[in-house]
Amino acid sequence: MSDTSLFENEDLPNSPGLALARKWRPRDFESLLGQDHVVKALSHALDQNRLHHAWLFTGTRGVGKTTIARILAKSLNCTGTAENPITMPTSKPCGKCVACTEIDAGRFVDYVEMDAASNRGIGDMIALLEKAIYGPTSGRFKVFMIDEVHMLTNQAFNSMLKTLEEPPAHMKFILATTDPQKIPVTILSRCLQFNLKQMPSVLIVNHLKTILSSEKLAIHDGALKIIAKSARGSMRDALSLTDQAISYSSGDMTEESVRNMLGSLDDRYLIRLIDALAAKNGPELVALSAEMALMSLSFSMALQDLASLLQKIAMAQIIPSSVIEEWPEASDVQRLAKLLSKEEVQLFYQIAITSRADLLLAPEEETGFMMALLRMLAFMPDDGQSGSPNKLSQPQATAVAVPTPLVVQRVLPKEELATPTNALQGHSRSSPIKLSPESWREMVKQLQLKGLEGQFALQTELYAFQDRSGTMMMTLNTNLPQIATAVSIQKVTQALEVYLRMPVKITIVSSEDANTVARIEAKDQAVAQVELEKTLEVDPFLEMLKKEIGVAVVEGSVRPLPEQKH
Repeated sequence: MSDTSLFENEDLPNSPGLALARKWRPRDFESLLGQDHVVKALSHALDQNRLHHAWLFTGTRGVGKTTIARILAKSLNCTGTAENPITMPTSKPCGKCVACTEIDAGRFVDYVEMDAASNRGIGDMIALLEKAIYGPTSGRFKVFMIDEVHMLTNQAFNSMLKTLEEPPAHMKFILATTDPQKIPVTILSRCLQFNLKQMPSVLIVNHLKTILSSEKLAIHDGALKIIAKSARGSMRDALSLTDQAISYSSGDMTEESVRNMLGSLDDRYLIRLIDALAAKNGPELVALSAEMALMSLSFSMALQDLASLLQKIAMAQIIPSSVIEEWPEASDVQRLAKLLSKEEVQLFYQIAITSRADLLLAPEEETGFMMALLRMLAFMPDDGQSGSPNKLSQPQATAVAVPTPLVVQRVLPKEELATPTNALQGHSRSSPIKLSPESWREMVKQLQLKGLEGQFALQTELYAFQDRSGTMMMTLNTNLPQIATAVSIQKVTQALEVYLRMPVKITIVSSEDANTVARIEAKDQAVAQVELEKTLEVDPFLEMLKKEIGVAVVEGSVRPLPEQKH
């Protein structure tokens, strides 16, 4: 990007008192960053003189909607210089003619910018459209730019429909919005729509380096990364934050000063938090929370940054090449990806993102943040062994594939499962045995498993069952292999060993049509629901209540009572 393209307009001098976002606003398509897809389409249309009468630019704040509108208005009306006159629309406005300079200064009579947030009624729109009947005063086209167009009322939208569809040849509409979903389809169908992208952090950092170099200001690379991250894809926000950092630090823009200005969390705190979670060190978590409170850090931002770091760790576990070496935390991400299990990372991430809303309900933000950390610690998978605060022991590997069915010789009667101690009485342990799905359902109920392992057991079907040399080989089929974690399999194995009084080895297979315990119970419940509703339809007492006081049964509100065991 050349500096000359940014300061050709005498109305916006290279003044240190001018905000960076205004001072460094792009004046042509060549200096516009991050929106190549829009620039390419508009440039081709202008060069080929294939112009639409209405354009709609959508995107979040600070990505260039108004800037592109002004550049497009200049391209439509640029007349060039005396040495190089321009007689038709161009993708390269000169920036020196009357149209270009006055549009940049905001006083070109044939370019009107209207803020729909404050001029949203039908009266405002009628006043604007009344000007459309008159030809341009000094330009080639009369251009109306309506910003935040989604704020217009329905009546205002309706009043502009006909004009927007078939405007006079000398008139062009440019609409901009951050919320295109609120714009009527009748308006959208009359416009060429362009969705502007958010600015990548790398692009923001490089652009800020160019600007600060021209401004003869120095800033630490780490501080630039923090500003780019806080801008969240908005170049204008990044420039405004840079202005704020310059004032805050009196020119000495270090990473620490920018963090203090924004109240953002140092990555070292995040790493220490996750290390404490991995070590199951509750006192350290409480101490870190108190330390962050003393520094007046934003706990909502802390949970947000923690979730971002956990997402990077999860990506590193699945796709190691996703770790970018330029990240300051790259080595820690790789280390933590090996230290934590995938289940733990997913658990921490889920709690981090859901706990942000809880901060508003907590007595204090610090209390809500501390409880979120303790919740992560409390819900960590437990290996069931005391004195083992670190990694869980891994059970035998499981296979997720449909196996060849085992040969079966007899079905174990359901009655023989009623008493756990007699479950295998009368049978040789060398005989292959297969249990029916109903028998497996009864066994799962008698295991009385809780939590994640209980859910896992309910989502299984007994696929095969065989005694091999005193070890019961069981193949369980599930339609939810994602909950078949190592810890869940280990817990179910231990419960079955106690129930069957012999060693058990479980192999997991996956099938969408698995006839699991949960599916069987759901079917039974649905049947019971239908039977109950049929019974109520002919119930004499209910019929009497309907006639006497007009009661009505809400559909789906009646549930059968669970079976009572005596």
